[in-house]
Amino acid sequence: MDQRPLIALAEDNPQLRALLATALETVGYRVIQVATGEHLVAAVRRLIEEGEPLRVIITDVRMPTLGGLEAARLLREAGHETPLIFMTAFGDAWTRSQAAELGAMLLDKPLSLNVLRRAVTLAITP
Repeated sequence: MDQRPLIALAEDNPQLRALLATALETVGYRVIQVATGEHLVAAVRRLIEEGEPLRVIITDVRMPTLGGLEAARLLREAGHETPLIFMTAFGDAWTRSQAAELGAMLLDKPLSLNVLRRAVTLAITP
């Protein structure tokens, strides 16, 4: 069994998703990549059912059909307390308040890979 910490990453832009996943994998994380909020919810539920210790969820705020905020609310309502990191190019006051309500970090796009790596480290450090 792979012992690297597991991250779920939801981003609808395939190039950005691949870049972020690679940046996290090169510093020792396993990354499950999905393109939508629906796929994020399904992936997190499957991982938990399989007993996979998910360490952090990183999601874009705005995605087609089901955004990151809505997906995170569904997961929280189902009892999942996995740390959350939101990414957005639209970091208005409302989005920031919604992220805060969910106990999540909010990173503004464009973001540096070092900022993302530090945010993940903060999210998984007890």
